[in-house]
Amino acid sequence: MVEHATWLMIDGKLNPNAVSALYAPGMAAETMLLLTGTAYEPIAASGPLLARLPNGSRLPAYWQDNAIPLHFAWQFTSTLTSYELAAYWRRRLLFNAPQGRTLWLRYADSRVIARGIDHDAFPKGFWQAITSLRVSAKHSEWVPPAPLESPTWEEPKQDSLDAFFTFNERQLASLSPAETVS
Repeated sequence: MVEHATWLMIDGKLNPNAVSALYAPGMAAETMLLLTGTAYEPIAASGPLLARLPNGSRLPAYWQDNAIPLHFAWQFTSTLTSYELAAYWRRRLLFNAPQGRTLWLRYADSRVIARGIDHDAFPKGFWQAITSLRVSAKHSEWVPPAPLESPTWEEPKQDSLDAFFTFNERQLASLSPAETVS
């Protein structure tokens, strides 16, 4: 039987000192800095960060309060191993945008994920290894929709920071916060 692990996705930039907090006793069972081992390793503490929740962890209380080290973090479940999960999320960090641009997707910030889900902005295949997610402790669980037809997206084998997904202008706009006019 495949085990579903519960993980927190954390934006290290929004949570200063999150790495040391996650490694403290009673916090995460496992912590991964997704940029470790890449050309961006010097900024790995800025996130994205992954923390696997063990039984008895103190992390759910921080998440419930939307407090550091989990300010705007979100929770998900997956059956992937730690190494598979790290590769999975690295393949989703960069994306192709109009006019030949390559951009970073700030998916570690739950506000970006919430807007993307609300506007159905994520491309097919983006969520294929995610069983469920919650954008905050105050939100109910969301289950990614199953593909209606045979999946056209096949997960690449390599673990790299390459742009595998494409977002059009509508998708990009929906991921950005609404502008306010004063």
